[in-house]
Amino acid sequence: MKLGTKQPSKTSSISPTSSDKLYDRREYWRERPPSTYCLKISSFTKLATSPNTQKYESRPFASGGYNWTLIVYPKGNKNEDGDGQVSLYVQIDNSTLLNSPKEVYAEVKFFIYNRKEDKYLTYQETDAKRFFLFKPYWGQPRTKSYDEIANPGNGYLFDNGQILFGVDVLVTETFNKWEVFSFTENLHNRFHKWALTSFSSLDKQFYVSDEFTIGGRNWALKVYPSGDGEGQGNSLSLYVVAADVESYDKIYLRAKLRIMNQKDSNQVEKQVESWSDRANSWGFQKFVPLSDLKDTSKGLLVDDTLKFEVEFEYFSKTKYFPS
Repeated sequence: MKLGTKQPSKTSSISPTSSDKLYDRREYWRERPPSTYCLKISSFTKLATSPNTQKYESRPFASGGYNWTLIVYPKGNKNEDGDGQVSLYVQIDNSTLLNSPKEVYAEVKFFIYNRKEDKYLTYQETDAKRFFLFKPYWGQPRTKSYDEIANPGNGYLFDNGQILFGVDVLVTETFNKWEVFSFTENLHNRFHKWALTSFSSLDKQFYVSDEFTIGGRNWALKVYPSGDGEGQGNSLSLYVVAADVESYDKIYLRAKLRIMNQKDSNQVEKQVESWSDRANSWGFQKFVPLSDLKDTSKGLLVDDTLKFEVEFEYFSKTKYFPS
């Protein structure tokens, strides 16, 4: 609600008084009224000076699925160094914390209306606050001094001593989705072999091995007998491919691809080390010239069979929760 008839002006910042402690908070004027709850107190000074009146607690109000109360200490909460100040607190209903979740985080703003400014003096912390079973409340023990509030000339009291307090409580959900990125290095089995037979009669563009599992992930080898891309017509292309990968998953792999020499130990070997491409594959368009395959002295193609091997050194793995 808006009180008074003064023309609204732009929001402006103010600084805490020199008597204030240094808080991690913002203090500023706001034209817009509170959105969660308001408390109007008639005869504020009478309440403040009444015997045995340390605080006033509002009825419960709902916000973010929880019940809260607004608590005002007219002359300050002495237990939190608020003596002589107007202290404002918000408290969550303890019974809502007995079940899951055990804690609630909320962004809290406190308001004191000023008729002279026709604005709300606003106190806002820079971070959400934690409410839990052993401390279900949080607040500002030091806003304005009681003497400053009680002085009619300052504008906080209006219409014969009324005052208006307010609070905004925005419950923030804690994260329930996350991911864990790591590298898999301690591999019990680093190698996989694959033989491609009847090479001279292969007529498809590419061939893919059966899937195999290394480090908890499924992989396959992919061969273009007559070449892929820049290797088409002049080279054999060889890739290792990650299977069953989500579209948003990125994998970093370091591995060695080989065509085994079936006569001696001079294998053709090339190392891959990079992030996955769009096809989630790593390899070479020009892995080995076709002329080397046809050269029987090279020992790569024997009995019309090529033998491939991949050796994994390490690769990244991302676990998503919930899966």
